[in-house]
This record gives sequence, structure tokens and C-alpha cells, in this order.
Amino acid sequence: MYLKDSAQKKYKQLLINNPKDQSIISKIPIEVLGMILIKLPYQTFKEIVIHTSKQTLANAASFLQSDKVAHFMRQINTIDPHLKDDIFTLLKPEQQAQIEKLLSYSIDEVGAYMQLEILTATPKETVHDVKEKIKNFEKTNPNLTFIKLFITTTKNHLIKTIKLSDLMPHENQETIQSIINTTYSIKPFSINEHAPISKVVRLFEEFDLSTIAVVDNKGKLLGRILFDDIYNFIRNEEEKQALKMSGTQHEAEQNFSTAQRTRLKWIFINLVAYLFSAMIVNHFKGTIEHIVALAVLMPVVSALGGNVGNQAVTVTVRRIALGEVDYQTALRIISKEVRIGIVNGLIVGVVFGILAYFWFNQPMLAMVAGLSVILNLSLAGLIGSSLPIIFKYFNIDPAVASPLLLATATDAMGFFIFLGLATRILL
Repeated sequence: MYLKDSAQKKYKQLLINNPKDQSIISKIPIEVLGMILIKLPYQTFKEIVIHTSKQTLANAASFLQSDKVAHFMRQINTIDPHLKDDIFTLLKPEQQAQIEKLLSYSIDEVGAYMQLEILTATPKETVHDVKEKIKNFEKTNPNLTFIKLFITTTKNHLIKTIKLSDLMPHENQETIQSIINTTYSIKPFSINEHAPISKVVRLFEEFDLSTIAVVDNKGKLLGRILFDDIYNFIRNEEEKQALKMSGTQHEAEQNFSTAQRTRLKWIFINLVAYLFSAMIVNHFKGTIEHIVALAVLMPVVSALGGNVGNQAVTVTVRRIALGEVDYQTALRIISKEVRIGIVNGLIVGVVFGILAYFWFNQPMLAMVAGLSVILNLSLAGLIGSSLPIIFKYFNIDPAVASPLLLATATDAMGFFIFLGLATRILL
């Protein structure tokens, strides 16, 4: 049964608002229930799973595609491994085999994300044979989309891929081999089942792919990965990184008290960091007492450095998360961020110096302000791009550790540069 996207969104919102209301579950067609459930926030998903019968969950899972049902079972396993096992036994043997296959991969391997339902043909098969396969697939998998046909040997080794639209002009009795010989076909993009998922992300982005074949070490075709799945993966990874960097990771999964304690921990950590910056300011209190204008300009210098550092951290952490950073490219990435910091520092420093001059009518103070911004922004680009790479090298999560140390470094560095220059030049 087909259910419009608008109706699915309506049921999704109803479940979010009323996760314990089983009457809502009973109104949703079982054919789309599983797809709606896996799109829910984790806490809502958990509430529904706890209060829904095992048979209903198994029925909902039975209509999901292989990659989706594997995700469904992973989610349930985090709630209750025994419940996952119970639901697993209620599924058909062929779906159990698919789940076991996909769950055997680690979460960062390509195989964990592949879809096992694929459309294949050997060179000796005809256009008629392929059309019959498409009809059968549409009956058993009405929600599947096929754009490309994978051409394999009789032993399932991948040979070529062709667009299904390229079959349309040909007669039913024509063989796939004859079409390959007369139609433009490309060397198929494929990736090993155990390759890191970040490599797939790079391939999709670099070559603008719609699908990519997944093969084993011998080149045998195992499944495919679609762009939609990679798009969702990228979006989820970016959301995770953003939550980590703000100190609110998994907060959507937590109750009030847990979320409050998590935030409080980060506030205390930042308090210690900012006290270190305050100690630097206190060291130069004599300078500030002599030139009160420094107290007015000082926060601006620090904030600008923090902004540039955050930009560098965010970009670098994202690249690391998507597998775009290795130790060969690290120097190039750091160099780029430093150059951006220098150029932006020169522009903003000159503007800030001019504003400071017209504000306080003190040329030397304006020079100190402008020079401080130039130095601070240049160093912020260096620190912001270096920290995530250094943390990654030591197997520390860069999304968690980088923002904390960056805040301390840019604040302390900004105050030290500005007040240090003021002490040397103005006193």
C-alpha cells in the first residue's frame, strides 16, 4: 500500500507527540510502518518499541529493504538485545540471512550500508528476460528504484553497468551482449565490502554517482549503495559532529535531568578554561589601569580569533568525519587555513585599526589593535586546523576535544597578544 509523503510525515509527528499511544500505530498501514519508525528520533523510537508487540514490529520490519531492516534491528539492539533476537526469529529465513550478512560488518564499513536487492543480468540474457526480472522485482519490492542494470558473469563477477533506459529502443530478443557492443557503457564503479564508508562518500561527491556496486575481494557483486543513503549518512554525520562540538550530543535521546547534567559538565569545563584566560588578563591589569581603552577593545580581538578558529575547526572536523583527511593532506589543509587567517586578518585588522583610531584618537593604540587582530586571526587559523588533526592522531574524538581547547587557546592567545603588545608599545 502506498502512503503519500505528507501522510507519512503526519503519522511521524503524531508518534513523536504521543509515543505511547498504540491507537496511532494501529492506524498506520503495516507496509509503511517500519519506514516511519526508522525516521523517528531515537527516544521516540525507543518508547514505541517498548510498548509495541513483537509481532507488529516483525511485520513492520518484513516490508523494509535489506539496508533499512538492518538499521531497524541495530536500533532495537541498542534498546534490548533480547528483543532484537525475538523479532529476528519472527522474520522469514531469507530476511534473517540478509540481516545476519549486513550486521556482520562494522558500522564504518561499506557493507553495513549496502542494499542487497539488486537487478543483474548475464551477457547471454535477452531484453525480454530483463523486463521479466523488473516485473518480478516490482511485485516483491514496490518501493525499490532501479536506474542501472548490473551485468555479471555466470559466477556473479561484475562486468559492466548500463542504464535501464538504454534497453528501451531494443527488441525483446536482443541479448545484453549485443547491446553492450553497440551501446556506450562505462567501466563500473565498485567498492570493496570492507572499505571505509568515507571512501564511498568521496566517490559519490567526486563523480556525481547515483549508485555504486559493492563487491567482495574476488570482484563478485554483493549489493549496491544508493545516493539517497549516502546523503542521509552525510547529514547524520554532520548532525552528530555539530552536537558533539556544542556539548549536547545525544541530548534528543535524554530526559531533562540527564540533559541538564550533561550541559552542566560542559559549563564547568568551560569555566576552568575561561579562568585561565582571566589569569592572563589579571597579569596585565596594570596595563589596563593605565589605558582603560584596552578593556573596551580587548574582547573584540579575542572574539574575532575565536570566530576564525571555530571556522577552521568546523571545516577540518567535517573533513575528518568524511575521511577526506590523511597525514599526506594534513599539511595542505593547515596551510590553507593559515593563509585564509592571514588574508582575513589583514583586512579585518586594518578596518579595526581605523575604527579604533577614530574612536579613541590614539594612533599607537589603533596600530596595536590592528596588529593584534592580524596576529590573532593568523594563529587562530593555524590552531583551529591543527587541533582536530592532532587529536585524531592520538585517537581522541576531534569533534569533542577541539572546541574546548580552541576556546581556551584563542581567548588566552588574543588577550596575551593584545595586552602584551600594548605593554611593549604603549607604556
